[in-house]
Amino acid sequence: MKKLRPILLAGGVGSRLWPLSTEDRPKQFIPIFKEFSLFDLTLQRLNKGQLFKKPLIVTSERYLEQVNESLLRTGVEAERIILEPEAKNTFPAITMAIILALQKDKSENFIVTPSDHYISINKNFHDCCLLARNNLDKDGLVLMGIAPQHPSKDYGYISTNLQDTKIKSVQNFIEKPDLEKSKKLIKNPNVYWNAGIFIFNGSWYISNLNKINSQALREISKVVKEGTTKSNFFYPNSNLFNKLRKLSFDKVFVEKNKSSFMIELNAGWSDLGSWSSLSALQRDPSSPMTLYSEGSYDRAEKPWGYFETLMETNTSKVKLLYILPGERLSLQKHKHRNETWYVVYGTAKVTKDKERFTMETGDSVIIEKNQLHRLENSGDIPLQIIEVQTGSYFGEDDIIRLEDNYGRVDFH
Repeated sequence: MKKLRPILLAGGVGSRLWPLSTEDRPKQFIPIFKEFSLFDLTLQRLNKGQLFKKPLIVTSERYLEQVNESLLRTGVEAERIILEPEAKNTFPAITMAIILALQKDKSENFIVTPSDHYISINKNFHDCCLLARNNLDKDGLVLMGIAPQHPSKDYGYISTNLQDTKIKSVQNFIEKPDLEKSKKLIKNPNVYWNAGIFIFNGSWYISNLNKINSQALREISKVVKEGTTKSNFFYPNSNLFNKLRKLSFDKVFVEKNKSSFMIELNAGWSDLGSWSSLSALQRDPSSPMTLYSEGSYDRAEKPWGYFETLMETNTSKVKLLYILPGERLSLQKHKHRNETWYVVYGTAKVTKDKERFTMETGDSVIIEKNQLHRLENSGDIPLQIIEVQTGSYFGEDDIIRLEDNYGRVDFH
């Protein structure tokens, strides 16, 4: 049975993890597992000779140095590094890689995977890959699905037919529903999160893409034909590439394909796409995560609950706030920092100067310097907030309290 050729997507920015993840160093290249990054772990996970071939890596010149450092650190050799002139989403990246690989071997089988997701149990992942590879004798796309742990509007969903088999046929796809719809979806045992991992035969893909969107295939084929190869680097024709539309692989192909199957991946998966998922993994005692922080931060107890510091640098600080039901923080402002609040879980009542409004799970708001603000938990469950502070000073003495339930008013 032929091995799988990995296609690693490594050009994303990971903006939801700002300020940890930046355009110059996105989350896949940050060493949050001691000296290793998510990109390192992905390379190591796919470095299993009897199952995978050398990977194709799609990234940009901006990240080439970081890619090369990871390859050197892990001892993995890339088959080819494809350098996009600019980010065009996943469809052009994946299709370019496939067209290039098929020039050498028309029978190539592929596994497409993000390089910024976390998987804690590699054996289970390998078992799923082996099962998918052994079933590629029938035409179709194999996806990996995750049993939902909670309602989320950050993931696409896969609905499968009711089958007591390891490989389930896909009924339909639901692209990032709102929170209310996701609450209903996860009650269905045949609905899964889409992990963004795909396994399929390359020639089958090109044949079906030609039926689904022949124009897009022609455009990308021309970009590849007019591109340049130097050593194991491939440079697409920049003039033609920059004219391509930003298109997602899911939208163009996955959702329109009529022959899709799913394998449930039970391997400790997380996309680590938000501060809430990152903080959850950091608090897991079995996790190898070591987030950047100078020193060790214990929980700071407060009359309204507590906070934990997740990260601190010279220009930013990230906290998890845990606010008990019926409690609220002081009405306050800051001279030296801005704050961004992300609701991880629960319902928050927010005061921002003269505005008063409610935020639900997944919502966010920016608080500028010197803006009066307050958080309140009027619900029946604890409220969890990720607070990202940016500025020049983050000491607790930069809290000017004008009103407080616990007698901590400052007179300035």
